[in-house]
Amino acid sequence: MTGDGGVLSALAVSARHQVLIYLMEWKFSLVLGVVQPAVLLLVNLSSVTDPAAAGRVVLGVVLMSFWTSTVWNGAGILRLERAEGVLAASLYSCRSALVVLVGKSFGSSLLAVVSVLLTVSLSLAALGQPISVGSPGWLLLGLLVVLLSGTALGVLLSCVFLVSRFGAQISGALMYPVFLLAGLLIPLRMIPRELGALSWIVSFRWAMAFLESCTAGRPALADLGVTVLLSLGYAALGHYAFGYVSRRARVAGTLDLE
Repeated sequence: MTGDGGVLSALAVSARHQVLIYLMEWKFSLVLGVVQPAVLLLVNLSSVTDPAAAGRVVLGVVLMSFWTSTVWNGAGILRLERAEGVLAASLYSCRSALVVLVGKSFGSSLLAVVSVLLTVSLSLAALGQPISVGSPGWLLLGLLVVLLSGTALGVLLSCVFLVSRFGAQISGALMYPVFLLAGLLIPLRMIPRELGALSWIVSFRWAMAFLESCTAGRPALADLGVTVLLSLGYAALGHYAFGYVSRRARVAGTLDLE
């Protein structure tokens, strides 16, 4: 199968394969997609009664949990393949290795989003906590953009972590700063202005602002546009990073594949 149909087929098969891998490694996925968001909701909603404030807490928990899954699961795809001894087969297969990686990153992101949203929904129902959603259609579109942004970041970070010996340390170092810079833990107005300027390059910061505006019933399309542009930038960087990884493996022979 060639052409667009072949690409879509490769994306779908790769995504399904990655979902099955993480479902088999269910303990880690359980912690990231179920335990973490449930605990964060219990802690942060304990003193919140206003539906609008609860909505902001829920959005922050969803994005925090998704970002955690991105830096630990999505970003570790190539590193995991090297550890299992299948990286060479992935890079030298008849399918485009980049298309396969994008599919796997999408599968990882999709599993994270579905598990987090399901956990949050069940937790809110169990707590009897109402939330305000003024524009549900725009909210769903925003979540789709977040899913695609996470996919692009997964590809980029997966390549970065593959060529670094400190992938686990980088994952840990990226997690909490993004929580702060994206305004997921606390509002951006509460962090120093100098640090706030760094948040301009974090897509989750703009995604959070857009999703908040959707819960208020006044979608801020400019924030959605910035999220899309940054995600496209991540995708371009991921394409370049994968080209670098591929050249090291195929031409220079300086990338350890096992």
